This record gives sequence, C-alpha cells and structure tokens, in this order.
Amino acid sequence: MDSPTPDRHDRAARRPLFFPILAALVLFLAGVPLFMSVFVLGFGHGDSPCVLCWAQRTGMALVALAGLFVLRYGPRPRYLGLAVVVAAHGIYMGVRHSALHWGRDIGQGFSVELAGAHTYTWSAFVFWCIVAAMGVLLMLLRPADLRQAAGDAPPRAFGLLERAAGWVFLVVVAGNVVQAFASTGPPPYMGQADPIRFSFNPAHWVWSLEEYSPAPLSWRGRYAIGKPDLDALPTEPADGPLSAAAPLEPRQRLRIEAGLEGPVTDIAFEPNTRRFVVTTPRGIAILDEQLARVERQVTVDTAFSVDLDRFAGVAFLAPDTVMAVSRNKSFVVLREPGAGERPDTARNFRFFLDRFDAFHEITRSRFATVRAKMMYVEAAAFVPELESVFTVGVPNPRQRNLVVSRFAKSDMTLSEEFLPALAPEADLSLREGRSLAEYAVTGLAASAGRLYALSAAYSTLLVIDPGSRQIVGARSLRVPPRPTGLAIAGDAVYVVNADGEVRIFNGLEP
Repeated sequence: MDSPTPDRHDRAARRPLFFPILAALVLFLAGVPLFMSVFVLGFGHGDSPCVLCWAQRTGMALVALAGLFVLRYGPRPRYLGLAVVVAAHGIYMGVRHSALHWGRDIGQGFSVELAGAHTYTWSAFVFWCIVAAMGVLLMLLRPADLRQAAGDAPPRAFGLLERAAGWVFLVVVAGNVVQAFASTGPPPYMGQADPIRFSFNPAHWVWSLEEYSPAPLSWRGRYAIGKPDLDALPTEPADGPLSAAAPLEPRQRLRIEAGLEGPVTDIAFEPNTRRFVVTTPRGIAILDEQLARVERQVTVDTAFSVDLDRFAGVAFLAPDTVMAVSRNKSFVVLREPGAGERPDTARNFRFFLDRFDAFHEITRSRFATVRAKMMYVEAAAFVPELESVFTVGVPNPRQRNLVVSRFAKSDMTLSEEFLPALAPEADLSLREGRSLAEYAVTGLAASAGRLYALSAAYSTLLVIDPGSRQIVGARSLRVPPRPTGLAIAGDAVYVVNADGEVRIFNGLEP
C-alpha cells in the first residue's frame, strides 16, 4: 500500500503567514509614524506639516489603505501595484524634501528632530522599509492565494489584528483631517512652504495661496541654472552700470601660436620663472614668456573621479605647481617633475589622457561655497600675500549678486565670501537702477595683494581690495571679443580670448 501523502488542498486551506504579517505592518504604519506625526508632534508639540510633508503623510495613509484592501479582498494586483507606486513616490518625496537640507551645516534642518534625524528623513526611510517589506510579503504568497484573489472569492473576515489595524487607521486619518483643515484649509488653499505652529484656536490658523505663485519648472528644481553664455553678454563699456570707468587702450596685440589643443579658457603668469600657464577645456599648458612655445602640456581626464566640467580658471600656487579650476568649482592641482625626477606613468594613466610624464597630480577636489552655491565661475586667482585662492561667481537669474569667494591654500576650504562695495575714495558710482551683478567676471589675477577682475560684460576691469572688500578702481578696456582670461606680468596686464588673441595693457593702477 502506498504511504499517505499530505493533501494539497489541506495545505492551501491552512492560514498563511502573509495576512497576519501584513496586518501587523499596517497596524505599525498607522500606529507609529502616522499616529506620532498628527497626535504627538502635531497636537502635542504644535508641529505643522508643509506641503511636502503632507505629500509624504498622505502617501503613508494610502499605502496603509491599500494594505487594508489586501487584508479584506486578497492580494489582487491592483492593490499591490497601488502600494508599490505610492511607496515609490513616497521615497522620491522624502529624498526630495531631505535634499533641500542635506547641504546645511551639522545639526541644521527643518522642524523637529527625532533620534538625530528630521521627520522628512525618517519619511524616506519609512517608505524604503515599506518597499522592502512588500518584497518579503510577495515572496510569502502562495499560488493558491493569488488564484483566490483573482476569482470571485468572498471578502475575508477580519480577525482581531486586522480590526485593530482598521480602527487605528480610521483614528489617524480623522486626526489628519482635523489638522489639515486647521493648518491648510479647504480648497483652493493648499498649505505653506513654511507653516506656523499648529493651534486649535481658529484665530491662529493661516490659510495660504502662496504655493500658487509662479515658479520655473524643471526636473532639477532650483539647480536648473544654465552654464554662462559669453556670446549673449553686452560688450560696450559705456553701457555698463559704472558711470566713471576710464578707458584704456592696449599697447600691444599678439596671438598665441603655440599649438594648444582647444580654445583658451584662462591664463596666468609666474614671476619667478617668468612663464605663463594656459588652460583649454581639458588641457593645461606651460608656455614661455613670449607665449610662443609650449614647454609642457597635458590633457586631464576630467571625467575621472571628481567631475571637472570645463576648465575656466588657472593659477600658479608655486613656481612648479598649478591649479586649474572648472566652472562648477571643482579643481585639480598639478606639479611639474623636478630635475632627474621620473613620474610614474602607470599611475598617471588614471589622471591624464596623454603625456603621462608631464605632471604629477597632487589632488583634485571641489570648492564648497555658501553665497556662491548656485553660481558657476569663469575665473580663479591665487593671492600669495593671503595664501588664498579666489573665485568670482557669474550672476544668473537665481543669484543676482557679484560674489567673491576665498579659499585657504592650506586646506582649500572656504575662508570668507563677500559682496564687494564701491570704495568711497574711488570716485565710482552706479547708474540709477543698475547693479554690480551685471558684470560677469571671466578673468581674474592678483598683484600686490589686489584682485583684478575682468568682466566680459561691458569689457570692464574691476580692481578689488580683499582687505576692505571694496572695489577701489575700474577701467574700461578694448579687449578682444569674449575675453576668457587675465594675467598680470609686472606692470603689464594680458587679456586673452578663446581664439588665443592677446591684448596687453599698462597703467592700470587706479
């Protein structure tokens, strides 16, 4: 006689783990994050959600509701799919909300903090846990469960755990409705970006329409800032915002014929060795004093490690050390090999695209700014007297200021940022309704502790005293079209454009 085997239908009839685990998860979702957000933080501590918080809180409620439908009608694809879609949207909203504050200093954020993290960060974590838990639950499903859900099976009877999850869900939804009405208001009101403290007193309710204010739409949000466009800049000095910038004519013109690999993006001079360094979008070249011969050059792998974008500024940090800064404020520092020194070409393969024995790469990293965070740069300079690197941000529609940033050479960390003002003794004035933010600095050099900032807009040279943070002089220059770089060699100022055309000026002291 054959030995008895378990009946498949008997196994299918056993109560699976799927439903009690799902009921416990729904109860936890409704009873912990949703309950705490409205009853503890909201009604207890007066914490009101902003529009992004409401999106995350609503998403949690919808996921819990989808879970209750699965408990009642079985794991039908429409309910499981709804929960996955809402949880994916919740992760996005949690990350989007958190990303607005991740760049702040340690401990800073928005609203209350729980166990070292703010509520919007916890929201992203909760939604991630929801997706992970749903994956585990789907692995626990049996084929019989799916066949039953796909048929006309009657609704499941709720057990004690399911009923508890349902009642807690109804209570927290009712509490959120009360808070939403008080802090947000009925349509067309939709909440605030920065809500006030919650109160049951109607005198303290603020129903706002501020979120309907026009705003540019972009997948990148506030980071949708275009790269500087030199071709669109006005060039006539007489049309500039400064009314007293005396003109200066070039004393010499020449063209760099040294065989550079690409358009020129900046130039700098080293007084001890009397050499120039010139950058192209990805290249760095050391030239002789006459700008006629390339002594050494290299093409940097700008996509390796730190994204260097396009080189926009260059400076000598020492007679044998150069720094190239890209317009996104990333930078690379290179050193020339000494006499008899042989670079490790195998190691340099990862840094450069050619000429692996031309330089040593010392470091590559990024400048971090505050005022200039939303600005690109088109120039950089090193001031030996201050042992600091300076950049000047190019204003854009989102950041209408002329921002000078200073970084200590010792650790390349931000030391200060300032908005230069006009020095009273400089005899300079702004035309009515005009601003220094109309200038777009594309060349920057240092001499005797001062910064010389060349603006491609209105072809104006601004003389900045970093000590007083003031503009102490200005001259209008007959520069080549769309100038991209500035260097100072003794009393001569070199201005270069992308085509390698150079104009040399003298007598720039205000």
